[in-house]
Amino acid sequence: MKRFLAALSGVLLAVSVATVEPRLAVVVLVLAAIGLWFRIAAVCAVLVVVGLIAFADVDLVVCAAAGLVATTYLLNSATVTAPAGVVPTTIPSVVGALFFSGCAVAVASVPLDLPYAPLAAPVLVLVLSALVLLGVAVRRNGSVPTPPTAPATSVEPQPDAKSADEPTTAER
Repeated sequence: MKRFLAALSGVLLAVSVATVEPRLAVVVLVLAAIGLWFRIAAVCAVLVVVGLIAFADVDLVVCAAAGLVATTYLLNSATVTAPAGVVPTTIPSVVGALFFSGCAVAVASVPLDLPYAPLAAPVLVLVLSALVLLGVAVRRNGSVPTPPTAPATSVEPQPDAKSADEPTTAER
């Protein structure tokens, strides 16, 4: 079943490329087919799609759809040779992919004309994602991570020095 889903998402990846540049669709289809056995070919297929989207004047919805298909293809092709029981497309992975695609479309549709925005956007996305993940992260034992604090300086009463009159426990 994993191989079928990987092959299907590879074909969908090639179809998403064919809507923009039909000649590159053949290259992506061949790389996607080889990617079922060699992961580097799967990554190359996705990089061809990313390069095409970067250099072509593509609509936002096409970009989002290609990104979702590329995510699905990488998830499924990476687990083709995984042991039984490994499920690549879980509810959190699908929700995450849809959420970040929606965020990308929303941000890209805002009419901003800043010259350095394309350079700052990936860094900002990584920083915000890290902050969200740190806020959600829970340690394995279920406790929430707390920042280290300085050692408390409390004044403890010093034990009274024994007088010479009192016998020690050895003398009793």
